[in-house]
Amino acid sequence: MLSKSIIAVAAMVLGASAQTYKASFTQYGAGDSFGSGNCQTKSTACGYYTTGYNAAVSQNEFGVGPGAGAGPACGTCWKLTVQTDSSGKKVSNAGNSIVVKITNLCPANGNPLCAQNGYGANLNFDTCKDSGASAALFGNSGVGLGVGTATKVDCSQWKGSIVQ
Repeated sequence: MLSKSIIAVAAMVLGASAQTYKASFTQYGAGDSFGSGNCQTKSTACGYYTTGYNAAVSQNEFGVGPGAGAGPACGTCWKLTVQTDSSGKKVSNAGNSIVVKITNLCPANGNPLCAQNGYGANLNFDTCKDSGASAALFGNSGVGLGVGTATKVDCSQWKGSIVQ
């Protein structure tokens, strides 16, 4: 009887840790239209980059603002699934998913998506072009701003390593 109780508690704990949100997806990195630098650098807000897919996350999830250093979201992993473009039209690769590790802050000030003022999303993930995350998520859909879901996952689902 005790083992069934332990299994039930473990299932509740594991189920409670799965957080899924409506999310918007953008991209940044060397050569983008905003003049961003390479996002594969140790000068990210978390202080490292990765050999796998990574992203910046909106300030409300990151946990601290610009200049405050590493937020509590640093190192968390998320499964991102794109469904539509910014107009709500289904993208050609709808349902495509990747897993990213959070390495940077997408600051709210001056960035409406990172302040969560668009597309009904709870979070924005600014995928790092230089890690390959943007190309892997958006594929040949022809969009650079997508909407879908983001689910917090165990980092055993992410492939890569941290570079400090």
